[in-house]
Amino acid sequence: MLLIKKSWVVFVYATTISVESILIEFLVNTLHIPPILIAALSITLGGILLLLVKVLVLDRKNMRISIETKGIHIFSRSSKTLLYASLALSVGVFTWYDSISRIGASKEVLLAGPLEVTLIVILAHVFLKERLDKIHITGIIVAITGFFIAILSNAGSINAILASDSTPIVTFGDIEAIISALGFAVGVLFLTKLLSKHSPVEVAGTSLFVSGLFLIGILLVISLAYGIPFIPGFSFPDVLNTFVILTLFSILPFLGALSYTVGISKIGPALTGTIGASSILITLACQIALKEFGIMEGNLPVNVLLAGLGSLFGFLGVVIIHMHDYYFGYPSSVKK
Repeated sequence: MLLIKKSWVVFVYATTISVESILIEFLVNTLHIPPILIAALSITLGGILLLLVKVLVLDRKNMRISIETKGIHIFSRSSKTLLYASLALSVGVFTWYDSISRIGASKEVLLAGPLEVTLIVILAHVFLKERLDKIHITGIIVAITGFFIAILSNAGSINAILASDSTPIVTFGDIEAIISALGFAVGVLFLTKLLSKHSPVEVAGTSLFVSGLFLIGILLVISLAYGIPFIPGFSFPDVLNTFVILTLFSILPFLGALSYTVGISKIGPALTGTIGASSILITLACQIALKEFGIMEGNLPVNVLLAGLGSLFGFLGVVIIHMHDYYFGYPSSVKK
């Protein structure tokens, strides 16, 4: 019972990720706000909110912590690692948001969720010399099976897959989802070093903030190069409304990162990672429900049954992988 009381915050994280993904699709496809604009503003503001919580709430609440632990020191002590981590994360965030605009929230989560965890384990083995045992390999096989089932879910049927005139099974949005998983996984390699020296909230806040700055830079470059009107109409009410919407939306990245770090401290990394992976199932279930009740027309896979099977395999694979103790969703070597 005590464990259930402590784990509710991680269910908040899983739900937040699902809601964030679904709302990205709504903002892009219904309100026609470009993914890069959503990502640049919301991620930056989310990082700022986290840093404010660190300085104004956590540091003041825990008055006994040392001066060395108070404030934000990561910029001066680990700037190079932070830049590498944030650059990889900015790639992950942008391709995540853009992929959702192309293939929908459900399929993006189905592809990127299990693949990201799989890549983290493999990259940790290659670069951090983490042990790769039979349980890891079993989880990877199950997760990758779910990944390929999710890929096939857009074909609709075996006949459609075999038909020569059928649409490509692997779309550009699918490729973006794969790049997103790779971006987050590479970012983890650098975040592991940061987490050994700084608090999870400080690492989460600064990495979000710097990633947002990278995304703002990409936004400005694209705008200057192509002259794309990122705010529809460019009238003052449109600009103001878009800014208000994205400011409110930034609460989701903030809440997701905060609830995840709190979950780590309450119930540990392994259980946090397992419960967090339920977002794979939650996103698909929510989109199906929203579409059935006519609330929101989500971009669901053609074969929902196949997508559901893929989500189950993906979730099960993540659960098996997380049987090992992970810190903040990262390999066990991070835990001190």
